Amino acid sequence: MSEKKEILRIDHIKKAFGDNQVLKDISLTVSHGEVVAIIGPSGSGKSTLLRCATLLETMDSGTLAYGDLVVAQDDASGKAVYGDKQVLKEARMRFGLVFQQFNLFPHYTVLKNIMDAPLLVQKREEKEVEQEARELLEKMGLSDKADMVPCDLSGGQQQRVAIARALAMNPEILFFDEPTSALDPELTKEVLRVIRQLAKEHMTMVIVTHEMRFARDVADHIIFMDGGVIVEEGPAQQLIDNPQHARTKAFLAQDE
Repeated sequence: MSEKKEILRIDHIKKAFGDNQVLKDISLTVSHGEVVAIIGPSGSGKSTLLRCATLLETMDSGTLAYGDLVVAQDDASGKAVYGDKQVLKEARMRFGLVFQQFNLFPHYTVLKNIMDAPLLVQKREEKEVEQEARELLEKMGLSDKADMVPCDLSGGQQQRVAIARALAMNPEILFFDEPTSALDPELTKEVLRVIRQLAKEHMTMVIVTHEMRFARDVADHIIFMDGGVIVEEGPAQQLIDNPQHARTKAFLAQDE
């Protein structure tokens, strides 16, 4: 069987804020079509890891690569050195990011929110972009919301627009940072349904989440972080149903 294409590689990354070592030597790889969930208590470094992977934070040391594109690696002194502007631009084309708080442009319509980046960044044809945007809205169950502005939508609808916006760039990998933490349980269901559908379509995803049952059902692989390290990782169902490490067991027991 041929090996799956590697989409993301993180090797031995470290990140500190002052004296606080938030990430202590983290390594992981994500292959094409794989869904990886990252779980762990608040302050464990999950979101910082995601922010380093999506270039919102600079790591202190380690390697970050998207496929064959090496974005950052250590110099002789062991400090991470990033590629030039062109490398960073190319890296940003390869991933999409869905935030906790939607981050939609409030004065743009739903359709314009989705079309904006493909038109401005990728310089694509407007007609083609609009058709794709409308298809994405239909996929999200929002085809009747194209001309509304974000404040007219529920939180769950806004988050689905944010997912459509990320998908409009045709990324190789999609990152989610606690995509349901700002939503009540009823609206959470809508968003999780969309992510489940993307998983079925073999979209490569990394999801930081506090929804354990969802992580178990949707992810192929789960990483449990605590104190800036990966405490335990493995196949999703195995890790949730039969954790090996005492710290993982204690964390999952709180969720029951």
